[in-house]
Amino acid sequence: MKTKKINNLKNAVVEQIVLWIVIFMSFVTMFFFVIDYSNALKANENADTLSQYAARMISINEETDDIIAGMNNIKGDHVSTIESDDLVCVDDTSVSNRQVIVNIYATLDNDFLEGDANNVHSKTVVFNESSEFQKECSLTLSLN
Repeated sequence: MKTKKINNLKNAVVEQIVLWIVIFMSFVTMFFFVIDYSNALKANENADTLSQYAARMISINEETDDIIAGMNNIKGDHVSTIESDDLVCVDDTSVSNRQVIVNIYATLDNDFLEGDANNVHSKTVVFNESSEFQKECSLTLSLN
C-alpha cells in the first residue's frame, strides 16, 4: 500500500511540473504576441499620422523640405530619417478632381504577420486647396 502511494505521489509531482511548464510557456508566448502586436499597431498608427500630415501640407502647397522636416519631427523612433528624395509626388493634369492622395508604405521586419499582411499601407485623400488637379504622392518608410 505504501509503494502504491509513493508511485502515485511521483506521478502527481511529474504532472505538476509538466503543468507549470505548460502554463509558463503559454504566458511567455502571450507576452511576445502582445509585444509584436503592439509594434505592428505602432507602425500603422505612425504611418497614418505621417500620411495625414503630408497630405494636409501638400494640399496647401507647402515646400517639400518643410514637409519632410515636419514629418521627421512627427515620426517615431522606430522609423529611419526621411529624406526629401523619399517623398515622390506626381501631378496628374488630366484629372481635375482637386485631390491630394498620399500613400505611405512600410514593411515590418519581425515577420509577425504573414505575407502581404506584414506590409503597412496608409492612404490619405484630402481636398487640394492649391490646384484643381490631382496630386499623388508616395513614401516608403524604413523601420528600425
